[in-house]
Amino acid sequence: MNVLHGLPIPALAALLFAAAFALGVAIQHGTTCAVRAMSDLLREHRADGLLGFLECGLWALLVAWLLTPEMAVPQWEPVGWLCFGAALFGAGATMNGGCAFGSIARLGEGRLEFLLTGAGAYLSFRILDALGQGRATFPEKSPVPENAVLIVAVGLPLLIALRFLLWRRPIGIVMQLSILMAVIGIIGAFVGTLHQPWPWMLALRYIGTSDWLTGLGLVGLVSGSIATGVVRGRFRLARPKLGAVFDRFVGGMLMGAGSALVPGGNDSLILQGIPSGSPLAFLAYGILLTTIGVLLLTVPRFNVH
Repeated sequence: MNVLHGLPIPALAALLFAAAFALGVAIQHGTTCAVRAMSDLLREHRADGLLGFLECGLWALLVAWLLTPEMAVPQWEPVGWLCFGAALFGAGATMNGGCAFGSIARLGEGRLEFLLTGAGAYLSFRILDALGQGRATFPEKSPVPENAVLIVAVGLPLLIALRFLLWRRPIGIVMQLSILMAVIGIIGAFVGTLHQPWPWMLALRYIGTSDWLTGLGLVGLVSGSIATGVVRGRFRLARPKLGAVFDRFVGGMLMGAGSALVPGGNDSLILQGIPSGSPLAFLAYGILLTTIGVLLLTVPRFNVH
């Protein structure tokens, strides 16, 4: 049984908002964007960001093991649609200039044009629903892997050691990223345990059809990122160029379409798919990252991180 089962609605709402707010704070504090991580790999030959996402997934797995015998896992589309959706999401994230995590971080810096990312994604959701394409069901409950603790106990030290060897930076700097990934993985999984649909792109799809707690989680997430940007002096409003507005909206549409067809964006794959051990999650994430890498190499204007 979920240890949080039976919470009164007011307590659940308060806990959900606080956790989503904290997740927004954590996202604003670090380099949690898949597009930026791929840019670092291609330009500086640094894989620490990509390896850090795997750490994030392991922490999410540990939270699922601690709190509930079952974890939320997307109901995967057939392989062809899944691969096509992952490529669409990767292309959209590259054009957008940020993945699901990165878009929230940019909002916290005052880049309000990233609201159009969500608007574009929402439009894609509604179009695909009208066409009868893409999964329109909540993630299904899947048993937490029996060897979850062993996977975490072995995987985390190996990933940290690998990042230390590849990055060749002081261990304190290496551990800063590990701590950030731990916070995002723990809080992100905790929010999903409190309430589904989650993460945020999946939640956005059900706005208007799910309960009010879904919207509350989204408000908390964005509020946390913006509040942190203001406190850190990084929140600066500026009028975006027309090209940026176009990229955010069209990129958001591609991300939304891809998220519906996988289903799940990179946030769902990291916090739900990869922790479940599903081969399809690893396949989708690999295609997503490959698409980002190819576009960063072939379309120079996208490689601005």
